[in-house]
Amino acid sequence: MRDKKEILKAVPVRRRSAARLAAVQITYQSLMTGQSALNFVHQFLANYAGDVAKSFKVKHLDEVHLSALYVGVENNAAAIDSAIAAQLADGWSLDRLTRIELSVLRCGTYEIQSMLDIPAKAAVSEYAALSDACGCDVAFVNAVLDQLARAVRIVEMDKQR
Repeated sequence: MRDKKEILKAVPVRRRSAARLAAVQITYQSLMTGQSALNFVHQFLANYAGDVAKSFKVKHLDEVHLSALYVGVENNAAAIDSAIAAQLADGWSLDRLTRIELSVLRCGTYEIQSMLDIPAKAAVSEYAALSDACGCDVAFVNAVLDQLARAVRIVEMDKQR
């Protein structure tokens, strides 16, 4: 059997994963309150960043990645929502999604569309795992983000078939 330390992802990857979870939480809080993330992000980080980092077994989350995510999602929400809606089956709309599903999909969509240095498959996999932790329908989130990645990163996704 492998040692637990061997099974854990590398620290920078876990720091980025922690940032993704925090971004989803910040995006969710913004949806719930109707406020800009900038109004509460400092308080969120002061009160919860340590717990998020601890759950990923890191000292700190990747604050650069976190900032890029929540600012990018907030500044591009309409375009992100349009991209998500384009991947939904007939008869589905954004209004049918739970707020936490929408938060996960918004962060995942932004990362796939805008952070081209991160492999699309890695982003899809990470957000599917986060969706499970958030109580979302994992298969649904995975399918939407995979379809989006195949539409946005055609060459990259074709190479991985």
